[in-house]
Amino acid sequence: MKIIKALLLPYISIGVGLYCLKGGWLAILFYHAGMVLFLILDKKRPPFRQMFRGWHKTWAWLIPLCGLGGISIYLLWPWMQQQLDLDTMLTKYGLSGWKWTAFLIYYSLGHPPLEEFYWRGYLGHKSKKVRIEDLAFGGYHFFTMICFVGWPWALLSCTILTGTAWLWRQIVRETGGLLVPVLTHIVADISVIWMVNALL
Repeated sequence: MKIIKALLLPYISIGVGLYCLKGGWLAILFYHAGMVLFLILDKKRPPFRQMFRGWHKTWAWLIPLCGLGGISIYLLWPWMQQQLDLDTMLTKYGLSGWKWTAFLIYYSLGHPPLEEFYWRGYLGHKSKKVRIEDLAFGGYHFFTMICFVGWPWALLSCTILTGTAWLWRQIVRETGGLLVPVLTHIVADISVIWMVNALL
C-alpha cells in the first residue's frame, strides 16, 4: 500500500495543483513536498551519499545526449503546439514574469536530483524488466504534457520517459549509485525548460 501511494503521488499533485487549482508552482511544490515527506517518514530510504556515487565512463555519453530532448521540442514545436500560444498556456497556470523565471531555475536544479533520489533510489528495483515504477514515472508526464501539446506528442513523451526511467534504473543497478542518472536528468531538464523558454 505504501508503494502504491508513493507511485500515485505525482498524479495527485498534478491533479490538485495543475488541474484543480491551475497552479504550476502548486503542482510541483505538492509533488516535491510529498516526496520529501515519504523520504523522511520511511527509515528504509537509501543513504544520501548514493547521490554522489556510481560514476562510470561507459555511461558518460548519455550526459550530452540527454540535451537533445529540449532541442527536439524546440524544432518540433510548430507541430506539437495546441491552438493557444505557449505564453498564454503558461500564464494560465500562473507561470509568467518572475514566477516563470524562478520556476526555470528551480526546475533545472532542484527537481532532477530529488526525482532521482525518490524514483531510482527510494523506489528503485534491481529487476532488468520494465516495472510499474518505470511506467508510473513515464505515465505522470503524460498528464503534464497534455496541458501543453496534443495527445499523440504527450503519449510519445510518456513512452520515451518510461524507457528512460528503465534505463536510469539499469544504470543504478550496474553502478550502485545515482550520480549518472542525476547528471543526465539535470541536463535533460535544463535542455527542456530552457528551450521552452526560448519559444516564448
